[in-house]
Amino acid sequence: MVVKIKELCAVELNICPECGGKIIISSFERTCKDCGLVINEIFGDSSYVFNDKSNKNNLSKQYVALGERTNFIGGLGTFIDFENSKYLKDKSGRLLPPNEQKLYRRLKKNYAQFLRIKNHETEYRVFNILNKISIYLNLNKNIRNVAAYYYKKVLKNEKKVINNISLIAFCIFYAVRKENHNAPITIKEISEAFQNFGHRVNPRLILRDGIKYKHHLNKDSIPHKSEDYIIRLIDNVISHDELEERLVKKGNLWTKQEFRIKITKKCQEILKSLTLKHRGGRNPFILAGATIYLADKLLAREYNHKALLTQKIISEATKIAEYSIRDHYVNLLKPLFIKKL
Repeated sequence: MVVKIKELCAVELNICPECGGKIIISSFERTCKDCGLVINEIFGDSSYVFNDKSNKNNLSKQYVALGERTNFIGGLGTFIDFENSKYLKDKSGRLLPPNEQKLYRRLKKNYAQFLRIKNHETEYRVFNILNKISIYLNLNKNIRNVAAYYYKKVLKNEKKVINNISLIAFCIFYAVRKENHNAPITIKEISEAFQNFGHRVNPRLILRDGIKYKHHLNKDSIPHKSEDYIIRLIDNVISHDELEERLVKKGNLWTKQEFRIKITKKCQEILKSLTLKHRGGRNPFILAGATIYLADKLLAREYNHKALLTQKIISEATKIAEYSIRDHYVNLLKPLFIKKL
C-alpha cells in the first residue's frame, strides 16, 4: 500500500516512479522521457455534436451527451431482441409470461427504428453510406468521424445542399487530406468506391461541392505532394503479378524487397531535386507514378542492367493512364535527369 501511494504521488508530480525521469504526454499517453515507461493513458472526449438551439453564445455551440455519436443517428438505450422476433425470451432463453410479452412488445414497437431516426432520415442514410465507404477504403475511425463532423458542419451553415451523397464524398476527401498518418486517397478512388455501391458520384461533383462548401470548413489544409503518394504506389508496383517474372527475365538478382528499398530511395532523391517551379502545378499523384518509371531507368543505368518496369505495369498497378505517365516523363523528368550520351 505504501509503495502504491508513493507511485501515485510520483505521477502527480510528473516524475516516473521507475527511474525518476520526467513524464511527457505523447499520443494520448503519459510516458517517461528517459526509460519510455507508459504510466497511463489519457482519455479525451469521445465525440461532439452540434446543438440544435440557435444560441449565439460560444459556450453552447457544441455539447457532449451519452449515446450521441458524430457519425450515427439514433436514440439512447439498447434494442429489444431482434428486429422481426415475435416471441421474446429472458436471459436464460425461456419465453416471457404473456403479460410481460405484451409489455415488451409494446415497448419495442414504441422504440422502432422509424421513431429513432424521425426527422433525420437523410442523415441516417448518409451515415450508413459513410460507414460502408470507410470500411471499403480501409479508413480509420478518426477519418470517418471527422468526415461526419464536416458534413454536419456544412448542414448547419447551409439551408439546403445540392446533393447529400456527393457532399459526404467531399467530406471524406477533405478529412483524408487532414489526416497525417495514412497514405492519402485520391478523389478518383473515392468516387469509384461510391460507384461500386451504386451511387452516381464522379470527381466533377466532388470538386463542385468542394468549391461551394469549403469555406465552411477549416482553411488551413496543406495540399498533398508526390512524396505523400510514393510509398503506396511503390507497394502497388511491387505487388504486381508480372514483377517476379520480369526480375527473372531481365536476369536481375535482386529480390522484391531489395528492389523496393532501392527504388524507394531513388524516388526520394528525384523528388527532392524537383522544385516547385519544376513541378509547375502538375498532378502530384501522376507525377509520383512517372517518378517510379524514371527511378527504374536510373537504377538500370547505375547498376548496368535492363530496366524492370514498363509504363503498362506501372499504369496497371497505380491506375494511372499510360499516356499521363509518358507525358510527365517525356516533358518534365527526362530532360532533367536523363542526360544525352
